[in-house]
Parts: sequence; C-alpha cells; structure tokens
Amino acid sequence: MKILYIGVQKGGVGKSTNTCQLALYARNLGYRVLVIDFDDQGNTTKFFKRNGEAVPLAKTVTEVIFQTTDIFDINVGVSGFNILEADGQFNNILVEQARVKVQHEGELTEKSSIAHQYFANFLTSVDAHYDLCIIDGPPSLDIRVTIALTLADAVLSPIQLSQESIEGMSSTLYGQRGVLNIKTVFNAKLNFLGFLPNMVEATDKHREALTELGERIGEHFLTDNEGRILLMPLRQAVRECQKEGITIAQLAKTNTMARSTWASMRKIFDIVLARLQLEVDVESTHVETIG
Repeated sequence: MKILYIGVQKGGVGKSTNTCQLALYARNLGYRVLVIDFDDQGNTTKFFKRNGEAVPLAKTVTEVIFQTTDIFDINVGVSGFNILEADGQFNNILVEQARVKVQHEGELTEKSSIAHQYFANFLTSVDAHYDLCIIDGPPSLDIRVTIALTLADAVLSPIQLSQESIEGMSSTLYGQRGVLNIKTVFNAKLNFLGFLPNMVEATDKHREALTELGERIGEHFLTDNEGRILLMPLRQAVRECQKEGITIAQLAKTNTMARSTWASMRKIFDIVLARLQLEVDVESTHVETIG
C-alpha cells in the first residue's frame, strides 16, 4: 500500500478537492483505496457522504488513533473503497493534549506518542487490503502532520497563488514539522512530489507569481516529465462537483467547460500515481472517459 499525504499549512487551497477526486479516479482505475480524513472540518468526509461510493469504516479517525482496533471489526478491505472519517474531535483530543502524559503499558507516555504508535499499527494492519491510502491533512502544521509524514511515502501540497499561501510554502518545506525536516530526521523514504498551484486564473498577477516562484523554487513544484510546472485552473465545474459529490469526469460528459478541467486534472493524477509507482493502464480499466 502506498501512502500519499495531501496537505499544506493553509486551508482553502483545494486540498480536500484533490483528495476526493484522486481517490475516485484511482478507484475507477481498479485500485483498492483507503481515504483518511485528518481535518476536523471534515470536507472530505462530507463529500463522500454525498457521493456514497466510499464505505465508511465503523470507527472514526479519533477512535482508531487512540485505541487498539481489530481491523475485521471495522470492515477494512471489504468493499475495496473505504474512508476513515473525521469526527471533529481530533484537534481537541490530540493536538491540544499532545504533551499530556497518561498511563500506557505501565509507563507515563505522552498522548502524541501513543497516537503515533496506534496509527502506525493501524496502517500496518491494513497494508495488505489496499493499494493506495490518501490522507487529507489539516490546514496547519501540528502533531497530526508529524504523525502522517513520518509514515507516508509521498506528499502533494496544493497551494493558491496568493501571498498568504506563498509565505506558508517555506514552513511546509523547512519548518519544524516541514516535509524536508521530517524526511531528514524521521522518514528517509518520504518523497515530496511538489507544490500544486490550484484555482489558477489567467491574470497577469497569477502569471507573474508563478514565474517568480518557478525561478525561485521551481524544483519544489509538481512537474510533468518535461519539467513543466503543472497547475489546476480556476473552474466553477470543480466547485459544482464537490458540492454535488460527483467526479469531474461525470460532469464532463454533459458540460463542455468541464472537459478541459478534467483533461488537466487527469494528467496531474496520472503523474501522481505513476510517481507513487502505481501504473496507470487506461486500456484495461473502467475509468470514465470524456466522449
């Protein structure tokens, strides 16, 4: 099972959208997919409640991370497409009490260490049941991020071309809980796939921002095989799909504007899956295509 963490310091940048649409695309390609919602806002959880394709596990993310759980009691792997739902309690129970020590296996242990151990055990126990696990991260750099990054194989960081988002890129990479720091200290296998500009508009402001960032830290962006920076344009179709709980591919069958959006998104997803060493063989799958 490959574990992809999708996250960045700032919220509202398309993190949950990418999680939901990539999960559905990978499932339509025939992969067994587990989605984990680490964000208390629960946008990914809400999307899949509307969509209905991913079967919720019987425990929430907070319950799994703070108790030993028999995987057969939570329907792991039965449908081939599951979600470990957010319950709005993760921040209160873990982040705000990370340093609190409690009795664990006869010793006083910080709650953050217990959570890390239980989550690692959970991922190990479900490894054989899925091909891909996508973790939708919180819009902050806290202990949840550290736990996820120490166990993930790769990271994708959606951003907006705004000053606030751009300033957060440095922390995402180099902060105490930043990707490169975690890679150096805790998880040598961690692969930063790159920043992915989302909701990009055809304006001089966005063109200039992208050009400047490309010259400054272009090596840290998600690029195609020719080294060109990949991006997602701003499209109403994306908002509509998230609101209705459907894929961009579905909307593209009847919406001309959605077709170009899906073409861009599909190219990005194919590259992400390939860099996770999950082969994309469209000829042998039942992926939805644009007629």
